[in-house]
Amino acid sequence: MKKNIIVYAIMLMFFIIAVPLSIKADIFDDIADVFNSHGFIMLLIILLLFIFTFILFKNYRDLKNKNRVLENFNKLRQIFIDADDSLIYLKDEKLKYIFVNKTAADFYNLSKEEIIGLDDYDLTDEFFADIRHNTDLKVMETGELVEEEVRWNGHIYKTTKFPVELISGDYGIGAYIKDVTEEYKLSQELKVEKNKYFRTLLFIGDGVILVNNDRKIEMINKAAERLTGWHFEEAEGRDYRDVLNFIYLNNDKELTDPIEAVFASGKVEKLEDNAALISKNGEKYFLDDSAAPIFDANGDLYGVVIVFRDATTEKKRQEKIEYLSYHDPMTGLYNRRFFEEELKRLNVERNLPVSIIIGDLDGLKLTNDIFGHDAGDKLIQQAAEAFKEACRKDDIIARWGGDEFVVLLPNTVKEDAEAVKERINECFESKKALALAAGISMGVGTQEEKAGEIIDYLNKAESAMYSSKSVSRTSNDQIHINNIIDILHSKCAREKTHAENVYNLSVKFAEELKLDKSVLKKIKNASYFHDIGKVAVDTDILNKKEFLTDKEYEDMKLHVSTGYRILNYFNHTIDIADDVLSHHERWDGNGYPRGLKGKEISMIARIIAVVETFESMTAADSYSCKHSREEALTEIRRCAGTQFDPALAEKFIKFIS
Repeated sequence: MKKNIIVYAIMLMFFIIAVPLSIKADIFDDIADVFNSHGFIMLLIILLLFIFTFILFKNYRDLKNKNRVLENFNKLRQIFIDADDSLIYLKDEKLKYIFVNKTAADFYNLSKEEIIGLDDYDLTDEFFADIRHNTDLKVMETGELVEEEVRWNGHIYKTTKFPVELISGDYGIGAYIKDVTEEYKLSQELKVEKNKYFRTLLFIGDGVILVNNDRKIEMINKAAERLTGWHFEEAEGRDYRDVLNFIYLNNDKELTDPIEAVFASGKVEKLEDNAALISKNGEKYFLDDSAAPIFDANGDLYGVVIVFRDATTEKKRQEKIEYLSYHDPMTGLYNRRFFEEELKRLNVERNLPVSIIIGDLDGLKLTNDIFGHDAGDKLIQQAAEAFKEACRKDDIIARWGGDEFVVLLPNTVKEDAEAVKERINECFESKKALALAAGISMGVGTQEEKAGEIIDYLNKAESAMYSSKSVSRTSNDQIHINNIIDILHSKCAREKTHAENVYNLSVKFAEELKLDKSVLKKIKNASYFHDIGKVAVDTDILNKKEFLTDKEYEDMKLHVSTGYRILNYFNHTIDIADDVLSHHERWDGNGYPRGLKGKEISMIARIIAVVETFESMTAADSYSCKHSREEALTEIRRCAGTQFDPALAEKFIKFIS
């Protein structure tokens, strides 16, 4: 069009200027005549032609400028399209390329010009061309945008194809194809990592629950299922408050919900102490937990994750530690530490008068020595029960030491404290089973007015207790040993008969030997108590008629050592303890427990050894079959010089004969 305008303008100018100069004069004259007669019309025509030429020139210039702008825009558009790392192209209605960007040209290793007019089968192998051709046909048939993922030559491409109306009115195919191989790899790695962390969250030992902004549960792991009693399928989409039923154990305080606290603050929050979770089935769990905010990519709060674990065992362990820090583990009473703190706390005028009772359990050591520490522990527990039953609920009872107890009685006069002391002993007497203790020695101290230190009255109570223990020591000792003998005889009636028979025969034999009165007195005690140590032997062994097994015999042999410890405990039996210990020693040194021989063995022990053997063989209720007097004496004579003192054996045989 540009060329047509220029040619037309030149022709017009040529007609106006050049033609009149070349025409002949006669023609010019004729024209002059015409011009003279039609001058105005000709002038108007020339003017119109000039104006029309000017307009054409102006339009040409404007069109040229617009073309330049359009060319610049197309260049700029091409630069942007070529800068895109995706393949961008346009195909005509025959699916031949009519436009490609630089990335598409580089993909085929051709120039843009070389690609124009070709189709996919001209550029790639048939397999890849079929894939792309089929997608093009799908767009042509449906007239809709089609997105697909194509894998080729080790790469993954995301294709977006759409119909484009061409200038001809037909429809071609526009395409935007992006190589997403790296993105896909990253996506797969992210999926693996996400799945790994998700699986970790599912099976981690701590409970994990995700709550969104609508307070709905999005995820609950296995540990949380176990603690809450809710399965994932039940909990998903539910309000978290239906699943996390927190309670506060102190009814006087309202519980702060840690999840709501996070929504309010946007910070990490923890569940308060003394709070617990009640599961769906009603079980109570103490929790150690924290709730943390979850923010989206824009930094907005998306939800909350609460992580918690069962701290019930730890809580109970902590409570036990706290309990044991102020309590005696054996009795459940307060310990000395707590008592001393309470002594200071209650030492105020409004609690006056304050009385203190200190008690010492008699016979604990003896019980431990004879029956073992289990029996001793049971005795301590029985004493503790007696203190608890006899005292008021608000009185402070503590185990002061191994066998000592102490009671703090606020607003209690001395007379009332003395009454409490008596009740304690009565309660203890009613509880004793296999007990050797005669009772509990106790003392009372009372602070009537705010004068002096409370510790002074504690010391007074302790002094009174020791005074009471000293005064009753002799009578208590006799009660102790009588208790032991009663226990032994209740376990085995034969032991009572045996003790009495050995006592009677030993005393008569000693009188026959004309021994000193002091020795005779020892023989009386030693002969009666010689088997007192059997109180610690098992009842079945004591009453067994058959021969003892090796193990049973070894247990039986321990009775001499036990008897020695028992008799050493009392002042009035200390002098016979060694005689009782030695009454199973042999003249030849093959006895027990120390292997003494000859006159290393006390005379009293040697006398008891002969008498006991004779009694055991001839008694009507003998452990083995009964022997005649003659058979027993024959056995004693046979064992003289080995088992028995030969001189004493001979005198005993003569004495019996």
